Parts: sequence; structure tokens; C-alpha cells
Amino acid sequence: MDSLRGIAAFLVVLYHYTTTYRSLYGHNFSRQFDFAYGNYGVELFFMISGFVIFFSFKNITDGKDFLFKRITRLYPAYWFCAIVTFAAVQFFGLPGLETSFTDFLINLTMFQKLVGVPEVDGVYWTLFYEWMFYLMLLVIFVTRKLDKILYIGAVWMALNFVNMHLYEIPFASKLLNLYYGAFFYSGILFYLLKFKPEVRKHVQVQLAIVAAMALSFYIEKGLTDVLIIGGMYLVFFLSISGKLDFMSNRVFLFLGSISYPLYLFHQYIGYIIINNIKDYFGSSVLVIVPPIVFSIICAYLISVYVEQPVMQRMKNWYKARAGNKPAQESKQVVTSAFAQPKPEKPERFKIGSVSRSEL
Repeated sequence: MDSLRGIAAFLVVLYHYTTTYRSLYGHNFSRQFDFAYGNYGVELFFMISGFVIFFSFKNITDGKDFLFKRITRLYPAYWFCAIVTFAAVQFFGLPGLETSFTDFLINLTMFQKLVGVPEVDGVYWTLFYEWMFYLMLLVIFVTRKLDKILYIGAVWMALNFVNMHLYEIPFASKLLNLYYGAFFYSGILFYLLKFKPEVRKHVQVQLAIVAAMALSFYIEKGLTDVLIIGGMYLVFFLSISGKLDFMSNRVFLFLGSISYPLYLFHQYIGYIIINNIKDYFGSSVLVIVPPIVFSIICAYLISVYVEQPVMQRMKNWYKARAGNKPAQESKQVVTSAFAQPKPEKPERFKIGSVSRSEL
């Protein structure tokens, strides 16, 4: 999952620095170097989130615990990147993409999409859908219905189908995540397929239906798009089956460890860099190399000196408030906000017989 997350983040970076930048400001190099399908790294992100967030409930005691862990994962790096990006755009300028100070303040909530406020950085739009998914699972968790997830998911997917193919449901389409719900739910189904053999047949049927539905959403875009989405499902299946263990190498794991700050930081900062250096590169595609290198270095520094320390202090405060001893500082690189620790053993709760104590 960490390797896939790192790859997904890098695909998005390539897409923004080639195809998206060209549509906004124009490139001097040929279109044949554009990475036009890298945007599908976002759908892969959503699928990974479905898998790891559902897994995370094995370590959750109550709804407040779940919310706190999500906040500590998401906000420290996000606030830092939002501040730096807003300041950089104000200072250097980025025609057509500037935001007001009021917009910036609303962006700090991550819920700017709910009130129609533009993002300080274009990539922030996905975080709203992440939060809608988290809150949906939170409601299911606190009402003790996690054991009914296959039935709830079936209804959710039916609403997704209606919203995408028949009638766009006003407002609820955002609150209920009816645009990208199929990918979040697919991640949950892959999790159940791996760790819940007692419901394997039911899960396989649902996964086949949901995958077909997800593919149908992209038919109008073209065959290549459909094949990419299908390939995404294949890669995920091979991953949970242990067929892609060779991807757990230092490069991909490193990218996975910095994937969240890399995702948050790269777009508008990278555009500013390209705007100021592209004349020196002529018609060479190498113009995207400096912003890639700069973004990766900054993402690492943000992860090590901002994300991890702030997360640790917040966790220590939370544990101290609950009367527990603060945790020791870890010397290992903490995974990004989209990541979860690797499981030491499968969790014990069973679909169909969940209890509060087991969660």
C-alpha cells in the first residue's frame, strides 16, 4: 500500500507538470511527453484510503479517537503547505490561480468545496472527499454497524450508480461521496477479500459489480481511460495477493513515506518554478525536473520537520489528557497522512459478529 501510494502521488505530479501546466500556461516541449493519464493516481489514492481506513478501525476505541487520529494525520502538513503555497502565489504571482486571504482562511478547514470557495492549491479538492468518506465510516462505526458494511455498501453503490448515470442528486452527491464512492468502497472490499475469508464469495460478487460500475463511469472518456481503471483494479488485486512484493523497494517506499506532503506541496509551487525557468530550457522536457526534485526534497523536509513532530506532540497531548504516558519519539520515518502502519496480524473483529470490545 505504501508503494502504491508513492507511485500514485508521483503520477499526479507528472500529470500536473505536463498536461495541466500546458493547458494553463503552455509548454515549449512536444505534447508527446505529456503524462495525460496521471490524474488517475487520485482514484488510486481513494481506493487505498478505503483499504487502510477500514483497517485502522482495529486500533480505534471510540468515535473521538477516530476523529483525532484523522485530524493528526491530515492537518499539520496541510496547514503548513497551505500557508507556504498561499504566500508563494501572493509573492511570485500565478495568473488565474490566485486566491484571497478570506479564501485562504476557509481553506484551512479543508471544507472549502462545501461552500464553493476556490482551493489555495488545486490538489486540495480531493481532501473534501476524503473527509466525507471518513465521516461516513465514523457514523457507521459509532452506530455499531461495521458488521453490516456489505449491506450498507450495496445501498451506497446503488446511489452512486443513480447519481452518475440517471440523476445527479443535489448536494447529497457531495455529502455522500457519490462521485468517487465506488473507489473508496472498492478499497474496503479488497480489505475484506484479504482478511475476511468467511465472506469471500459475497465480497467477490460485490467487487465484480462495483468494478464494472466504476468502469462504466469512464466509458464516455475513451477506451484508454477504461483500461487504466481496469488496470488499477488488477494491480490492487495482485498487491493484496502478494504478487507485487517486488514493489516494496526503497524508492517506492520512500515516495510512499512522503506522498502526502508531496501531493499537497507540488502543484502551484511547481508551476511558479516552471514559469520562471522554462525560457532557459528551450523545448526540452527537462524543464519539469527542477520542480520535481524541489518538491520531493521539500516533501521530505516537511515530513521530517513538520508533519512527524507535530503529529507526535498532538498524540502525546491526547494521551496525556486521557491519563496515559506520552509515547516515545520514533526514529523511524512515519508514513504519510494517507498511510497506516503495517498490520502485525489480522484484526479479530468479524463481519457479522462485531462487538464493541473487539474494536
